[in-house]
Amino acid sequence: MIGRVAGQIDRIAMAVLVGALLAGSAGFTMLNQQPVSAGMPTRVVISPDERSGLPPSMLTTTASPTVAAAAAATNMSVPAGTVPATAPPERPSFAVARVAPHLEAVEPKTSGVGVYADVVMTFSEPMNRPSVESTFDIQPKVEGRIVWSDDFTLRFAVFKFAYATTYQVEVRGRSLRGVPVSGSRSWSFTTVSAPPDVLLPGPPTTNVPILTYHYIRVNPNSRDRMGFALSVTPADFAAQMDWLARYAFHPITTEDLYNNLGGARGLPSKPVILTFDDGYADFYTTALPILRSHDFKAVAYVVSGFIGWPGYMTAAQIREADRSGIEIGSHTVSHVNLAQSSAAAVRAQLVESKQAIERVIGHEVVSFCYPSGKYTSAVASQVKAAGYHDSTTTIGGYSHTMSDRYVWARLRVSGGEPLDQFAVAVNTAF
Repeated sequence: MIGRVAGQIDRIAMAVLVGALLAGSAGFTMLNQQPVSAGMPTRVVISPDERSGLPPSMLTTTASPTVAAAAAATNMSVPAGTVPATAPPERPSFAVARVAPHLEAVEPKTSGVGVYADVVMTFSEPMNRPSVESTFDIQPKVEGRIVWSDDFTLRFAVFKFAYATTYQVEVRGRSLRGVPVSGSRSWSFTTVSAPPDVLLPGPPTTNVPILTYHYIRVNPNSRDRMGFALSVTPADFAAQMDWLARYAFHPITTEDLYNNLGGARGLPSKPVILTFDDGYADFYTTALPILRSHDFKAVAYVVSGFIGWPGYMTAAQIREADRSGIEIGSHTVSHVNLAQSSAAAVRAQLVESKQAIERVIGHEVVSFCYPSGKYTSAVASQVKAAGYHDSTTTIGGYSHTMSDRYVWARLRVSGGEPLDQFAVAVNTAF
């Protein structure tokens, strides 16, 4: 008899221990009526307000997990009504409460925002990316690229905002748990004004240094002297752009210069034109980010037949550069010596390259550059006949007129050129 009682006491003690362990594991906030695996214990918290709204069937008392576990361990039955109405439903749940996500931080949200500033938003919960992307809206419309740093942070990398414009941003979506974004979901910001035009339109002549670049890279072959001369390192290029910004130079495009000489517009103070020949891939990967960080324009002359070749920009990259404020010009179809080509061949190089690039960027191409600077007066006349507004050479100089717009001079920036030499060349025009 004593042995049976002792055994019964052991079983009850074991049941109490199991129940305590189960109760201690319920350290989360639980939701009512969330199904989980059969037999998994849980604790459901029901507030008085929730109780008042539940149907009578939901308030039927059942055994708590701890009591049920003890009963199972001792083979004892537990009569209904021995626990309060805070007992779990038939299929208890460990599901964590679905907290509504909100925007924790957004940028920018002030005035004077740069035209290349990214729009960044950080959510309080991991988000369902497609639901956010499909609801993201910015007005006025502007092109850009959506990039996620992680499930919390989205960045809209704009190609270029308009100057002095107020933008309204709105975003919705839902979290990975399916809960919609709550709270404020929209904000606005205003971009910086463009540099003011201080040079009057329609001058008979104007001094504007047009700088010539090719590669922005570290020359991969130290024995390639031509490659070295054509390669400005990223560090040197960044230093040159820093210098231009520090001394208040304002990059413009050849179309801006054409319109100024033609009387259509003024120009900002200390204008300079940055040109990049051949359409190399490093213009997009290296030069363009540096230009964007300084809010600088430029002109990229593309060889249409080389688009997408290894080492050259793709059509998508050219299109993005165009949308980023870079003027895309033609550099022929195959970089031929136009001075030694027949009239028919010259026309084909001029017209076909123009049309091919226009199909890529979706609008007219009006700027041209002679490959290796080779041209004749007859070639220059064909450039005009093909519909270009201007063309550039490799002749040194910085003074330009409307009448010489098909043979505009440029200043070459060479690889290894010291910054003080660069500064002297640019300052000479002023």
